Amino acid sequence: MKRISLFFSIGLFLMTIVTSCSSRKDSSYQERVIDAKWEFSEANKNEWLPATVPGTVHADLLANGIIEDPHYRMNEDGLQWIEDKDWEYRTSFKVSASTLDKGLLELGFEGLDTYADVYLNEKLILSADNMFVGHWIDVKNVLIAGENHLRVYFHSPVRKGMEKLNQLDYIIPAVNEQAPENERTNVFTRKAPFHYGWDWGPRLVTSGIWRPVVLRSAEFGLIEDVFVETVSANNEEARLKGFVELEVLEDGLYSLNLRSEGLTDLFATVVELKAGSHKIPFELVMDSPKLWWSNGLGEPYLYDFKFTLKNAANQELSHSINYGVRTLKLVQNPDEQGHTFYFELNGVPVFMKGANYIPSNTLTPSVDKASYNKLIKSAVDANMNMLRVWGGAIYEEDYFYELCDSLGILIWQDFMFACALQPGDKEHLENIRKEAEYNVKRLRNHACMAMWCGNNENLHGLDQWWNDIFDDEVDAFMKETYNRIFLEILPAAVEKQHPGMQYWSSSPSSFKDQLADRKSGDEHDWTVWFGQAPFSAYGENVPRFVSEYGLQSFPDMHTIKSFTEEVDREWDSEVMRHRQRGKMEYMGPGFDGNDMIRRYMERYYQVPEKFEDFVYVSQLLQAKAYKTAIEAHRRNMPHCMGSLYWQLNDSWPTVSWSSVDHEGRWKAAHYAVKKAYKEVIIAPLISGNMAKLYAVSDRQEPFTATLKGRLMGLNGTELFSDTVEVNIAANTSSLIFDDTFAEFITPEMDISDLVVVFELLENGRVIADNICYMVEPKDLFLHKANIRKSVLETEDAYQITLSSGVIVKDVFIDTPRGEAFVSDNYFDLIPGRPKTIELITDEKLDVDADIIIRSLNDLQQ
Repeated sequence: MKRISLFFSIGLFLMTIVTSCSSRKDSSYQERVIDAKWEFSEANKNEWLPATVPGTVHADLLANGIIEDPHYRMNEDGLQWIEDKDWEYRTSFKVSASTLDKGLLELGFEGLDTYADVYLNEKLILSADNMFVGHWIDVKNVLIAGENHLRVYFHSPVRKGMEKLNQLDYIIPAVNEQAPENERTNVFTRKAPFHYGWDWGPRLVTSGIWRPVVLRSAEFGLIEDVFVETVSANNEEARLKGFVELEVLEDGLYSLNLRSEGLTDLFATVVELKAGSHKIPFELVMDSPKLWWSNGLGEPYLYDFKFTLKNAANQELSHSINYGVRTLKLVQNPDEQGHTFYFELNGVPVFMKGANYIPSNTLTPSVDKASYNKLIKSAVDANMNMLRVWGGAIYEEDYFYELCDSLGILIWQDFMFACALQPGDKEHLENIRKEAEYNVKRLRNHACMAMWCGNNENLHGLDQWWNDIFDDEVDAFMKETYNRIFLEILPAAVEKQHPGMQYWSSSPSSFKDQLADRKSGDEHDWTVWFGQAPFSAYGENVPRFVSEYGLQSFPDMHTIKSFTEEVDREWDSEVMRHRQRGKMEYMGPGFDGNDMIRRYMERYYQVPEKFEDFVYVSQLLQAKAYKTAIEAHRRNMPHCMGSLYWQLNDSWPTVSWSSVDHEGRWKAAHYAVKKAYKEVIIAPLISGNMAKLYAVSDRQEPFTATLKGRLMGLNGTELFSDTVEVNIAANTSSLIFDDTFAEFITPEMDISDLVVVFELLENGRVIADNICYMVEPKDLFLHKANIRKSVLETEDAYQITLSSGVIVKDVFIDTPRGEAFVSDNYFDLIPGRPKTIELITDEKLDVDADIIIRSLNDLQQ
């Protein structure tokens, strides 16, 4: 029988009433979302139009036909006036006399963007100045029976920022803001930095009520929050501890209960409480717990913990959380290179496979649940187990973390600081403290939360980018401010609100807050792309944990058509240059990411003349880079224990480092990532005639497999084949083959016409493979493709089987409108090995005309 034991400490202690809103699944007191009858107007114009709350002023202007789509062509440029205006939102709502009789009445604002004055019945009840902090306001003495009027006045964040900037006699660098250097204001405002533009996104400096407004009422009190921490856990027993934060309005006896579905024992205690706020510690022991595991290691099991509070009149309040029982720690042990850097989940070292994540829309509230579902599923389907929520954006919606909890995706969570320094005045630092405590508290019960990180690249920038721009006095102050924020305020907030949670001061950095050195800590490896190194550099001096790396590509052609006209569809057209935000003037005047894509393409591929072909090859290029990097990182396991590429997704349709474009279409890179992140892979290292093959396994047990190698001509002729039994070690990388090709590649053979196919078989089934060419794709002697196709229409998909007598490289399957999902794509077709994929679409297809197949062979004839 499963057992759950709960021990509440005898000593109860009072705490200050918390007015910021806390995460909660459900409760039996009344909550009413104020989302109807909202209107907005430019301030002082009294020109009221319908508004959507939650939302942004840009989205409301668009919905009312006042502005054009910011994502279309260069419309963004004509919308910059919006950021300089003040805006007002208003609504009215009715409150009954019975509601006014409730003991507790609070109005909650979960997100105001950003400088906002809130008036209820024309009484100022709140002045907010931080997009990332929610507020609960006691409005019992402000509400009236009948119609109530709510108005929110938003001050221009840019003009507010300029007021603060003009108070300084020096410039605080904010290198990614798309504005003249002396007008970059984002560092003065606690608002999503990427709203001001970044090297992958537009400048759309929003205002608005971006998270819900809620009226809550209760008869006798409320459960503000709970905190649960797994102290220890294994298959036999788990020990948890935590506390319940509650408020009661009257002195009296109260019962507190904990229940969880599937556990037979119930706990109940009766406590005598004084009116006010209380924090009640507890401990609990669970027999034979179901542990929470990350994607690929097991089930991410979640318990439904329901805390219930009852008063003497048998009225009750409840608070539920979905909780994953697991232990997780960051291990940094000294070794001969430096220090390890890996996450240990339930005692198991885990190689982190994932990507960096940004909001899926610059107008952040525009991302709906369906979009979150699709994107996180794309991460899961690509065998990821971690996403890094990057520090230049937002602390994500509760639903995002709930999805990651349920799907086994761990979160490396940055605080919202990126590529910039910060003002050091007392008010700004206090604002940061409140923000940190609020968000750590909000997210602390999520099983997905792996680590809090102070900032993105600020330490690196302080040493490398801004080391000579200040006079000595200002330089000392900026460094002191950095230390105050990232070595004092933020770690203290984590320790206070989520004791036991790992804090990492800066990404990248090394052991004990030192500069990244590849020997300890994490690294942003931009030797490829910004450093112009060849892809082979990913395998040189491999860091301990690679938390950023990447290479750009164009989005899917169907996505490009959605924001362009025909005249724009050239790699260097005005619109495509405008869309490219990666400016690289250090390479030469006007040089940008489009030029860098072309430069890398020239190194590895024949550069097509047609734009559609250029887009296709740009994606092959990116896929090649990501495959090379991930294989190098995993091949170097356990020295390297993490690979998070930049970036998973886009905030608008653009040319970027993403593997999933803004419309949710998988680029070639995402298919490559899916294969490179599989549980077991073959990771080759080939130099001339020498080949080293590594088998990398995430399995927790060793196993034996058969390695099969085939040397083939690109015309499909098999020249040599052999098999060997190999032993695959558990949860690491193993060298399984180290030999030369010389004995079967003779001098008369043209290596541009050869390929080696490696397969790893278990019980006769291929569990991993890798196709290795002797030369770069541009030099391959590809033969004319003659692909045979058969199609079986099933209830929810088209099952397509392809075969060929010659090697067909990078087969791409598409449909006329691009509305289908293909289970595998951009793959190499090998003679004697038919390929079956599923094409999933709601559309009825003509299997002869609507299934479009292309390949690199088609371009190199």
